[in-house]
Amino acid sequence: MKRPRVDVNLEELDQIIERGTHAPLSESESEKLKSALHALAGMLPPPRSTEKTKNVLGQPETPAPKNDPEPVRGHGRNGASTYTGAKKIAVPHPAMKPGDHCPGCEKGKLYPQKEPRVLVRLVGQAPLAATVYTLDRLRCNLCGEVFTAPEPEGVGPEKYDETTAAMIALLKYGSGMPF
Repeated sequence: MKRPRVDVNLEELDQIIERGTHAPLSESESEKLKSALHALAGMLPPPRSTEKTKNVLGQPETPAPKNDPEPVRGHGRNGASTYTGAKKIAVPHPAMKPGDHCPGCEKGKLYPQKEPRVLVRLVGQAPLAATVYTLDRLRCNLCGEVFTAPEPEGVGPEKYDETTAAMIALLKYGSGMPF
């Protein structure tokens, strides 16, 4: 609804409001005050809708069961499989092999684990180089103790080398590449 243009004098509106507290307003004063208030209300943003799609479309409360299982949510970090171009190094256990007797209980046999322990080490080279170490893991069938091959010399405990942060900063802020 389009309203006719009304010239509003703020002093006149103040006087109308002052008089309205002591005496009733005249018809013209009431209309002028009402027009000004409606014009101001028209400038306000519209109220937000709180309608839900399920209420409007009549969808059921519970979603239909999916046939596909949802993917398992991880911890948000990149796994070893993400580094497809990384150099992969298999590290066998230096003292034990599958079929040996367990050094812990000395009665059971050692069997290889399905999943080896995986270490990812990144180095800042042109632009980044990753090495994935898969360490053999052997488990005793009797006591359940797991023996993991030691890390190779010079690998270090940190996943990211000092040069990695410098190279990432150089690529991001120097070359404009995304993180």
